Amino acid sequence: RGVEIRTVRMRREDGRLDEEDLAGKLTPGVRLLALGAASNALGTVNDVPRLTRLAHAAGALVFVDGVHYASHHMPDVRAWDCDFFACSAYKFYGPHVGVLWGRRELLERLDSPRLAPASSQAPERLETGTLSHEGMVGAAAAVDFLASLASARPPRRERLRLVSQSLEERGARLLGRLWQGLEAIPGVELYGVPPGGERTPTVAFTLRGIDSGDVARSLAGRAVFVSHGDFYAATVARVLGHERDGFVRAGCAAYTTSDEIERLIDGVRRLA
Repeated sequence: RGVEIRTVRMRREDGRLDEEDLAGKLTPGVRLLALGAASNALGTVNDVPRLTRLAHAAGALVFVDGVHYASHHMPDVRAWDCDFFACSAYKFYGPHVGVLWGRRELLERLDSPRLAPASSQAPERLETGTLSHEGMVGAAAAVDFLASLASARPPRRERLRLVSQSLEERGARLLGRLWQGLEAIPGVELYGVPPGGERTPTVAFTLRGIDSGDVARSLAGRAVFVSHGDFYAATVARVLGHERDGFVRAGCAAYTTSDEIERLIDGVRRLA
């Protein structure tokens, strides 16, 4: 009751948040800016540090949704200077368990429902009842798995940084080939920032005259498994004119091979 929600415009040309529109909506009294670090539908990455500075200058707190971002880039809440950050371990090869980071003083000010015997201190005040211990162990194992991909043996955070950099470079190469191959096919339309820009190796595309679901089913017959729809990014699909049919989405992960990229391109080419 009494809450006003303002929506920041998405730029059609690249799928990023419109900073000018945001600046105009960060008026006195705005309490919180909630933004996505990266689009799970298009792969585009927003300038989180800059947007955070704009929000803080207006007196607002910043909540960053890093679910898609954390699967391709190493988050750094200190560098971003955000106030809250959330992600899910399933995006980086772990189980379905949510992760919330927040500044301790802010977590302790939140009006969180809890039983009287529960701790009033953060983070326990937000962790009522029996925790998902198996999820926590699985999430930690996923982090250890990623760290193990580094050949060196520096501290774990440094190993994660090295692995993240290596996977980013590998993903960029796969993305470049995928984009180049799809772009050359008549009827294919690609969305978001082109390779070389701020993005993750996740590609959204449509094929003129063919439903996205049919494209996905055809590729599955070639052992190439992509997703289709709006991926809960209904606003993105509506703004880009694909609210009904959605997109085909293909992402490059740590285990994606060049052969799979070529099979995907060839499969779409045969459909066109």
